[in-house]
Amino acid sequence: MNVVIFVLTLFATVFCAAVNGYTYQVAYPLWRSVSDAELAGMHREYLKRLWPVITVPHVVMFFASGALIWRRPEFVPLWVAVVVFALDAAVVVVSAVAAGPIHDRITKLGRMDEVGYRGLMSISAMRVVMMALACGLLFAMTLKAIVIVG
Repeated sequence: MNVVIFVLTLFATVFCAAVNGYTYQVAYPLWRSVSDAELAGMHREYLKRLWPVITVPHVVMFFASGALIWRRPEFVPLWVAVVVFALDAAVVVVSAVAAGPIHDRITKLGRMDEVGYRGLMSISAMRVVMMALACGLLFAMTLKAIVIVG
């Protein structure tokens, strides 16, 4: 079971890192190239589609990395599990607490203002860095496991 939790944490964290990287490199920058009228509809559709592609994987990542603290394979030290959980949890909290209100403002305004755009890009950059660190630790543990088995 411990290995299953590790693999689930690894998969969910890598998936969420990819989603966050895509959002930072593609989604948010593209929003600047559409008119306010187009952005309002696009943003509404983005929020509708958020649940299965972004929200659920982040919830899985949060709970899996939390479980990893208590149910980790022998090749994962406690400090690694705690740091991965802290990074994964920080991504979830920053998304809800900092990005959520900006998305609410975009919905109310029906357009993207410069402050909102810069805020989303800053938050997204932070998430990318946190996810990269979490992935790096998980990949290091994967390599450690391969060396132990091999």
